[in-house]
Amino acid sequence: MSAPDPKSRWDDLVADTELLDAELPDPRFIDATYLRWLYDENPLGGSYDHHLDDDGVRVGHYALIPQRYRNRDGEQPFAFSLNAVARSGSQRRGFFGRIGGVIWGRAQADGVKFIVAVCNEKSTGAVRKNGWRVMGTMPATVVVPSLRAPRDVDSYDITADFVGTQAFDDLVQGLDGSPAWNWTNCWTPDYLRWRLSAPNSPRFTLHRDRDLVGISTVHRQGGLRFAVVLKLLPRDGRFGPLSARTMITAMCRHHRAPLAIYAGHNRHVVVKGVPLPERLKPAPLVICAMSLSDEIDQDTFALDTFEFLDMDAY
Repeated sequence: MSAPDPKSRWDDLVADTELLDAELPDPRFIDATYLRWLYDENPLGGSYDHHLDDDGVRVGHYALIPQRYRNRDGEQPFAFSLNAVARSGSQRRGFFGRIGGVIWGRAQADGVKFIVAVCNEKSTGAVRKNGWRVMGTMPATVVVPSLRAPRDVDSYDITADFVGTQAFDDLVQGLDGSPAWNWTNCWTPDYLRWRLSAPNSPRFTLHRDRDLVGISTVHRQGGLRFAVVLKLLPRDGRFGPLSARTMITAMCRHHRAPLAIYAGHNRHVVVKGVPLPERLKPAPLVICAMSLSDEIDQDTFALDTFEFLDMDAY
């Protein structure tokens, strides 16, 4: 079998990026380097992506990216579903199911056991129609930091050079050792290095204290800065309840933000804050699930931990 044509692949990524930017505007879609990183540079393997064209115009696109999840019985190959999009005027042509049928089958043939997705409220009807289980909305919390200065928390701004160093490797060892009962994403050093290398993305910061490694970024809304808590990872096999108060205070101080935003839940880490009302969320994030194997029951599937860094929000 001949190798795929790099020029043809790049042209497809450019067309996919144009469609995504037209329908789901995002600074990451300024050029095709983001999709090349997302689809082709994942250490777990290339994406399952497919598209539809109409008279030479890209009108539909959808992708899965490989992930590894683990529970009490061990690891399994999963995929995360993202970038399902149709060109305006083409939304009712069933692209999600048509393209999905192609890439779900390819993933299943490669041994992928399960797919996790996050969609908006408007998409839940199409998701259910295609056999997915809608698990519910990710809770979101506003956290007020402590007035007391945090102690023994080190912060490191992530750069392309830094993630390639031994110092980074030393900081992120042992983050995948906490016990799992239900399902949780596997955060190996290689996978975290790749995830934090996303081009055209907000600047990430890694924070480390005695119990946790945290990943954060900053978000500006109406002139106000918010520290966004992307991930909270217990160190060296620790398990909860571990308090995130000192860590989130350090995030706020590092980003000079009076408040923090946390979305999702964490089996081992306690985040105390005020629930963000649904009406104030830019777009409620709904977790959805689809099993590709009899080994994992879709109806009883449960997540121990799911946070912003487990998806593609940032």
